[in-house]
Amino acid sequence: MEHSLSPVIFNSTFQKLSLNRSYLPVDVRKNQLKNAVDAARTLGFDGFNVTMPHKTSILELVDRLDDVAKKGGTVNTVARVGQRLVGYSTDGEGALRAIKSYGFEPGDKNILVIGAGGAARAVVHRLSARHNSIRILNRSLDKAKRVAEILNGRGGASYGRLTRKNLLASIPGASLLVNATPVQTEKILSKLAIPPQNLREIDWVFDLAYDEFSDPLPIKSGRISPLEMLVHQAALSFEIWLRKPAPLALMRSSLTDHLGRDWK
Repeated sequence: MEHSLSPVIFNSTFQKLSLNRSYLPVDVRKNQLKNAVDAARTLGFDGFNVTMPHKTSILELVDRLDDVAKKGGTVNTVARVGQRLVGYSTDGEGALRAIKSYGFEPGDKNILVIGAGGAARAVVHRLSARHNSIRILNRSLDKAKRVAEILNGRGGASYGRLTRKNLLASIPGASLLVNATPVQTEKILSKLAIPPQNLREIDWVFDLAYDEFSDPLPIKSGRISPLEMLVHQAALSFEIWLRKPAPLALMRSSLTDHLGRDWK
């Protein structure tokens, strides 16, 4: 949580809207998650976000899951509804809105997903509702298989182990590469001894981790910034917690002002 930009977005937005709210980053270890949730109950938090590695562990600690979180098997937003804590997942919808904001319509496209964690599960679940053909590669084949089994709608999915051979075979024909691991795409390519030029026929690359990118990739259209996804996720959480439309433009400008630049 020490590198999270969410407090910047929320606290600036709360201040500008004169809302009596605060967003606090809290570093919670795996064995402390239940205590943290209990504390949030006791202190009467309106809600909180959940980051990796807690997005699946939190499932058993909330009182109810909304349909998206239940089907996708992951939670990144929790809201207090009455006396109950309800788990939601905004990763998939946040990713879709970020993708579309760049002018790319992912429906009926071939999508390659690297990773099989909570974010990958949410993204695959959301994009599979749009008749996509999705290929999932992960170091653990069992985890990749479980992600492929959570399809939503008529999209199709295949899966495999993340190896040099499988990645090289999966790149041709893909319009979008979603990297849902904490390792940047360039580093994955380097580790597998795959020249970046192999991505030249892909339209967009979307790394969900918002570390600084290294060398540019030779892709057709460009990179979808994870910061765009972060803002859309924040807007969705705002609406869940406060039960009113989010000021998306204000939230976005709060982050661009903080960074001193726009990522698009």
